[in-house]
Amino acid sequence: MSQEFSFPSISDYDYDLPAERIAAYPTERRGDSLLLNATTQHFQKQNFNDLPNLIPANTLMVFNETRVIPARLHFQKSTGAKIEVFLLKPLPDNDFQVEMTRKESSEWEVLIRNAAKWKSGLLQLRIDGLMLVAERTGQNSVLFSWSKPEMSFAAVLAEAGKVPLPPYIRRESEKYDLERYQTVFAKREGSVAAPTAGLHFNDEMMALMQNQGVKFARVSLDVGIGTFRPVKGEVKDHDMHKETIHITHEELENMYQNIECPWLFVGTTTLRTMESLYLHALKIHHKLIDESNHIFIEQWDHLQVKAKGLISKKEAFEKLLAISIKNSNSGFIGDTSLFILKGQPVVTADLLLTNFHQPSSTLLMLVDAFASVDWKKAYDFALKNNFRFLSYGDACLFKSN
Repeated sequence: MSQEFSFPSISDYDYDLPAERIAAYPTERRGDSLLLNATTQHFQKQNFNDLPNLIPANTLMVFNETRVIPARLHFQKSTGAKIEVFLLKPLPDNDFQVEMTRKESSEWEVLIRNAAKWKSGLLQLRIDGLMLVAERTGQNSVLFSWSKPEMSFAAVLAEAGKVPLPPYIRRESEKYDLERYQTVFAKREGSVAAPTAGLHFNDEMMALMQNQGVKFARVSLDVGIGTFRPVKGEVKDHDMHKETIHITHEELENMYQNIECPWLFVGTTTLRTMESLYLHALKIHHKLIDESNHIFIEQWDHLQVKAKGLISKKEAFEKLLAISIKNSNSGFIGDTSLFILKGQPVVTADLLLTNFHQPSSTLLMLVDAFASVDWKKAYDFALKNNFRFLSYGDACLFKSN
């Protein structure tokens, strides 16, 4: 970690968020939310549908196409004890896409609520002729099997699982959430939390923006439950969660072809992905790692590697594209624990569309690192003007500093 870097205090990211300002439900229709235009110091309360008029016509809009899995499974023992099993990732470190196609059985790393009431034995869940059986294989691992071997695990979860709403939405998930806690461009299964800035878009707006000349690019970051974990204690001591990145060769080509356009990132997960890609190229440039299509970004790489000197976005993505070509047009896959803090430049984005984030969260620190305006003033404006906060809340648009 850079010794010269001055870490912020966690108190710098605290603010009073009344419970009634946390959106428990989304707007009736996608796109009906408010939008805080915070691209200048003169904040404006607008409608989300105004977004196409606020960005340049030749913008490249990059979004996270990850899909949320129904990760909560509710079992009840014969004693009446209720056990919740929350899926985190497949074991042994398998790819989500592979695991979701499995038939007959699947093993996962999990969180278990009320684990003391389930030390051994099998749990069973019956839904419409389907029997799902859970067996503990370790302190934080469970093997699932089911009665219909012709069904994939994805199909089983669609029947038996519940939407993993964030912990600050204090209600049970409803059938309604299966569709609304998912973006219209969700494709690649692998997340247990939605990239919520994308929840505002509907198909009509996507088509309108495309007709106006906006181009789209897709990445995937498998959003983990760690995204909701607030920072406690010193910022420098926080252990940043790890998430998996996927980007295809075709999308790298798409980005490189539009390298001179303004880049708008939909959500903090997209920004984290793109900065991780840039850092991978920068590490190769500085000969800190060999050329590889496998990404591994540690949480303080943002501070350490950029201190050695930057390269242009064009040079970085030219390098990434060449590596992908050398590896049979493979694209990139890997893990990032990147912790983005104010004090080092965010290179890849010109604009960021995001929701309002929790106090003391790493996502709020990312916004502060990016935005050209004071986040506290923007959030104060939003609170005074009846914006709705967090995952099902309203959106804001920031420009890079």
